[in-house]
Amino acid sequence: MKKILTLASLLTLSACSSYQVTDSNQFPADSSWAIMPMSNHSSTPLAAEKAEQILSSQLFAKGIVAVKYPPSAVNDLQSILDDSAKQKQAQAWLASQPVDYVITGSVEEWHYKSGLDGEPAVGITLEVKSAKSGKTYWQASGSRGGWGRESVSGTGHIVIEELLSGLNVASKDN
Repeated sequence: MKKILTLASLLTLSACSSYQVTDSNQFPADSSWAIMPMSNHSSTPLAAEKAEQILSSQLFAKGIVAVKYPPSAVNDLQSILDDSAKQKQAQAWLASQPVDYVITGSVEEWHYKSGLDGEPAVGITLEVKSAKSGKTYWQASGSRGGWGRESVSGTGHIVIEELLSGLNVASKDN
């Protein structure tokens, strides 16, 4: 009976998340990185910016010190909802930077589900590209529905951490 309950618990927990993460080739330890704007496909304004902040700290924990594109002047609601001007400004900035790789992606979900418990739901895609050629070297995507007492940012942290588990960077000692 105990085995059945354990198996049922595991199936319940695994049903709350889905990840497509492949291991990347190994990136050199001395390479330079930049975080570029993520696209926000969720219904939550500024969800991409929140995910970028979590991404920055998670990369740092992996030993990657990434520079982040400069913030753009947001003057109105239209600027917040349409990120094309921010993307253009970030691309112009990137052209003047000595960066090897950029990491970017999109936020598909970043909200609390409606209902009594209001569980958080997060869906994110990440990709690493060459800063010079634009060639994609690695991609991962994942989603997770948290529990009623979890925060959206805490759930986002878990999703990003799981996605970055496939990103391999040589240690600086090698």
